[in-house]
Amino acid sequence: METYKLWEKDIPLFDENIKNEENSNSFTLEAYFTDEHLDGNPRSAMLILPGGGYRICSNEGERFANWLNFLGVNAFVLRYRVAPYRHPAPIIDAKRAIRYIRYNAEKFNINPEKIGVIGFSAGGHLAGCLCEYFDKFEEYSRDEIDKISAKPNLAVLSYPVVSMCEDYAHQGSTNNLLGDSLELRKSLSLEKNVREDMPEMFIWHTLEDSVVSAVNSLELSKALKNKNVPHSLHIYNNGDHGSVLAENIEGTRHWSNCLKEVLRDRGFLLR
Repeated sequence: METYKLWEKDIPLFDENIKNEENSNSFTLEAYFTDEHLDGNPRSAMLILPGGGYRICSNEGERFANWLNFLGVNAFVLRYRVAPYRHPAPIIDAKRAIRYIRYNAEKFNINPEKIGVIGFSAGGHLAGCLCEYFDKFEEYSRDEIDKISAKPNLAVLSYPVVSMCEDYAHQGSTNNLLGDSLELRKSLSLEKNVREDMPEMFIWHTLEDSVVSAVNSLELSKALKNKNVPHSLHIYNNGDHGSVLAENIEGTRHWSNCLKEVLRDRGFLLR
C-alpha cells in the first residue's frame, strides 16, 4: 500500500483549527496496486469511499481494495474530510481524488477511461455526489490536476445514504454534512438531483438494514429511471448495515458476483 497526498499545499477549505483524530489523515489516497500493474497493460481503477456517517472514515476500504486487486483492478481508498468539516469539503476531496488518479494514469498504468468509484453508506452518498456534481462546487484551479475531468466512468453504491431531507434519511449523516439548512438538504439529496449525463450506476442494499433504510436505494433507482440513466438495482433480504462483501450471508453474498460481471462487461477486467 502506498499513500499519496491530494494536495501538497494550498488545500481548499483547509481549517488549521480542526485537529480531531478523524481528520488526521484527510485528503490522502491509499493506493492498492495489483501485482501486475506495471506489466504494460493499462488497468482499470476504482476509487473507494468508506462510510462512517460523515463522522469518520470506516475500515471498509482495505478489505474491498484487496478484493478488487484479486480481480486485477487497482484500488484507491480516499480519506476524505469529515465533521466538523462540512459540505462541500468531502466532495471537493472526492473530485480531487478522481482527478488525481486520472492525471497520473500513465504513471499508475491505468486506463483514464476506466476509472470508477464505489462508496459504502455515507460514502455511497459521496459517490452519488461525484456523479451528480462532477462539475459543480468547483474551487478555482490550483494546478493542472484541477483541469482534469472529475466524472467517474462507473459508480457503485453500497447500502447508500441517498436522501438528506426525507423521513427515511440517515439523520447522523445529514447533520454532520449539512446541519439544519432545509434548502441545502434538498440540494444534496441524490434522488432529487439526478441528471441525464450521469455515469452508469450499480446499487445494492438489504431489506434488513436497520441503519440506512433500503428505501434510499429504491427512491434513487426510480429517479434514475425517470432520467434514463443506465443502472442496476439489487435488493437482498438478509444482512444488516455494513455487510461489505457479505461473504457469509445467504443470498446477499452474490452481490459481488453481480458486480464482477458488470465490471467485466464494461471492460474494467482484463481477465
